[in-house]
Amino acid sequence: MATPTQCTCLPDLVSPVLYQPVILVADDEAMNLDIVTMLMQSAGYVVLPACDGQEGLEVSRTYPGRIDLVLSDLEMPRINGTDLCTRLLRERPGIKAIVMSGADVKEVVGLGTPLPFLPKPFSGETLRAKVRAVLAAPASPADPSGS
Repeated sequence: MATPTQCTCLPDLVSPVLYQPVILVADDEAMNLDIVTMLMQSAGYVVLPACDGQEGLEVSRTYPGRIDLVLSDLEMPRINGTDLCTRLLRERPGIKAIVMSGADVKEVVGLGTPLPFLPKPFSGETLRAKVRAVLAAPASPADPSGS
């Protein structure tokens, strides 16, 4: 009598969960916020949009997960981009930050911000390249909050 063929079932293969970096985007210009959000989502990032610095701070404080990067407009009402980034760097160790602005580069340099800067307008590829570079860079030992 022949032995029945045993079914060698494959183990339950669960596709590995790929971590998608989370980016908080804060910009008080709705069109810019929408465009940057779409560009970052199409590049595979999870995006938490905020319409200004205050909302960005609130989103960060209520979001339970890790936030890898804050991408913020420099000039916004209530809390500007530099202050938002400085607070988040203090509150969320390990977060990285980029400020973006249409202001003259000399003006931004005059502010003395140690944060990576992205001048507006920019192309989608320039934005994606800057985000990739900042996320890939080792964490900076310098604390821009001065503490």
